[in-house]
Amino acid sequence: MKAPAAIFGRVVDRWREDTLGLPRRRGRHDPLRRPDNGRAPVLHAFSPAVLPRPSDWPDAVHTTGYWILPSPEEPLPPHVADFLGAGDPPVFVGFGSMSGRDPARSTALVLEAARLAGKRLVIGAGWGGLNSTRGDGVLSVEEVDYRQLFPHMAAVVHHGGAGTCGAAFASGRPQVVCPFVADQPFWARLAFRRGVAPAPQPQRHLTAAGLAAAITAATTDTGTARAAEQLGLRVRAEDGVSAAVTALEHIAAAPQRG
Repeated sequence: MKAPAAIFGRVVDRWREDTLGLPRRRGRHDPLRRPDNGRAPVLHAFSPAVLPRPSDWPDAVHTTGYWILPSPEEPLPPHVADFLGAGDPPVFVGFGSMSGRDPARSTALVLEAARLAGKRLVIGAGWGGLNSTRGDGVLSVEEVDYRQLFPHMAAVVHHGGAGTCGAAFASGRPQVVCPFVADQPFWARLAFRRGVAPAPQPQRHLTAAGLAAAITAATTDTGTARAAEQLGLRVRAEDGVSAAVTALEHIAAAPQRG
């Protein structure tokens, strides 16, 4: 919550004073406060099955579940479907928009980890985190629906971004989380505590041998597979979009109090 204030606080102050002629006000950079200093409503778009709501949270905070829209009717692209049908379930590795310092090195590391673990590989490329590559048992994808792809994976290796975590949790597949920055270490630890992933593999310490060991653990431990499947069932049973809409309707209808 402090990051937006640190980045944009002075800009907002100048805009209020120079453009709008408004004085500074208490809590002006706090996203949890309304302009009248009352509590602002907060909608958390993650699953209470993943992170149960603490008992001391105020009533203004709503944990709705993931905002997952209905899946499109289109099947996976033919080349992806062909790859999936050509062998054992592969491991997906993708780091989203987290480019890292050396995408080429990261790609080589991932390829070596898959080789050591004896797994076919789907690389999520296109954002800079990993480069597109070709090889036996390797497929690179740039735009593909994670909701359709992840359930076919032996495990999902990712950076721990909140959205990717949601898709991975919903898929019911084991995970390996390799966090970079911000909230990603939190989600990595949470996946570990929920039993759906081995211990986090931070990017700054990532090695091919370490990633291979984590992939092997995720894909061979029956307890991890069972926990991931059960959590996926709970996440998919939720309707976060409807819960969010209902919460917003109640917020809009309620009188505003300080």
